[in-house]
Amino acid sequence: MTIGYLMKRLKVGRTRAYQLTRRPSFPIPAGTADHMRIWRKADMDAWLTVHRPDAVPEEDAAEGGDNT
Repeated sequence: MTIGYLMKRLKVGRTRAYQLTRRPSFPIPAGTADHMRIWRKADMDAWLTVHRPDAVPEEDAAEGGDNT
């Protein structure tokens, strides 16, 4: 997942989302793609559950995917 996923879930702008990804508690990126950091969806969702339980659930959470 990219920073856009975090922005959508938290309804925040890019700057705020990047601030959150720099926190020590935020998951370590799984890698990079096209100069973007990417995270495993399960890692981001687990962080959101603990640190932002008020985040609106994603509409397509049941669709699955490759977890990145």
